[in-house]
Amino acid sequence: MTQSAALASPAPGGDEQIEVMAKTGLEELTTRLAKARGVEEILRVVRGGARRLVGADGISFVLREGDKCFYADEDAIGPLWKGQRFPLDRCISGWAMLHGEAVVIEDVYADDRIPHAAYRPTFVQSLVMVPVHADDPVAAIGAYWARPHKPSDESVEMLKRIANSAAVAMTNVALFSSLNAAREEAVRAKDALILAMAALADTRDNETGDHIRRTQHYVRALAEAARRHGLYQPQLDAELIELIYKSAPLHDIGKVGISDAILRKPGKLDAEEFAIMRTHARLGRDAIANAERYFGGTTGFLTIAKEMAYSHHERWDGQGYPEGLAGEAIPLCGRIMAIADVYDALVSDRVYKAAIPHAEAVKVIESERGRHFDPALVDVFLEIAPVFQEIGEQFGKPA
Repeated sequence: MTQSAALASPAPGGDEQIEVMAKTGLEELTTRLAKARGVEEILRVVRGGARRLVGADGISFVLREGDKCFYADEDAIGPLWKGQRFPLDRCISGWAMLHGEAVVIEDVYADDRIPHAAYRPTFVQSLVMVPVHADDPVAAIGAYWARPHKPSDESVEMLKRIANSAAVAMTNVALFSSLNAAREEAVRAKDALILAMAALADTRDNETGDHIRRTQHYVRALAEAARRHGLYQPQLDAELIELIYKSAPLHDIGKVGISDAILRKPGKLDAEEFAIMRTHARLGRDAIANAERYFGGTTGFLTIAKEMAYSHHERWDGQGYPEGLAGEAIPLCGRIMAIADVYDALVSDRVYKAAIPHAEAVKVIESERGRHFDPALVDVFLEIAPVFQEIGEQFGKPA
């Protein structure tokens, strides 16, 4: 007996046992492949089950990489070629992929398609190689035996069925990856559109895109700190904080509907002008509501954006606008944005006022605790006020 034959695992008890194993194991392997969400997971599933099902001494999974065969994974009684690459036209896995058909070789050293020098260090005497996705092969699965062996028709058919399941799994993974990429692209496009719309409103108001970025980071810092303090649980979770952060740039989108004569007026607005200015909250809400209708339904993002645009000028004491809501009747996102928006207005130069220093702005916010602002959120703001100052300096010094 040769050394390689001595190393071989015990062969299964003939075709009947292979058939029994097929009935009990193929369904499980196919199910696991169907659930795979990455190529590495497909490799693990095939490596972990195919060898047992076909009664082989070794299994390899070969990926096609252009004009190369990449031996990506294996499960065998001795080393094969894991991690190595060979020219597609100079290895048997390449032949199977190029021709789109299975190859059965009882004696590898009697077949000119085999690169004999690469096989001599291994235990392989016989093999079956099947392409994965015969119409357009992207991989191949090889089964190997340590002694001269004529694989049964059932073994070959089993390997083909495994390869078919792997082909479906790889198609699913490619589709899954494409969907993820498309989803990520859609998110990036949505974020860019939001910032563009918000920048338009800020440009009308003689402000800059830095105001958008500052308030966006202010609200996230305040919301995260409030969550650490256990405030407004379970409402204030990680998902809501992300929605508030993403929605923040749209809080003043309604200013697009206010005339330049009011938005750019250097002095104090009179009563009539101020009444018109106050309508920007309603205009913002209505614009986002129109987006919902075009969308065909609402989303968490649109809901929060609409609430924030409409409620960030409400006051804790009920003296704000547009509804005169008080206390916790004001949406949480509006109460958070109220602090961020007023702070940034205080420390920024505006057409109608000069900026004040950070320390003075903090005192103003503190003085409005329980009047303009949610007292619990003011307490959190006072604790993290230095973070607000750092954000202001990082995203374009406002003063």
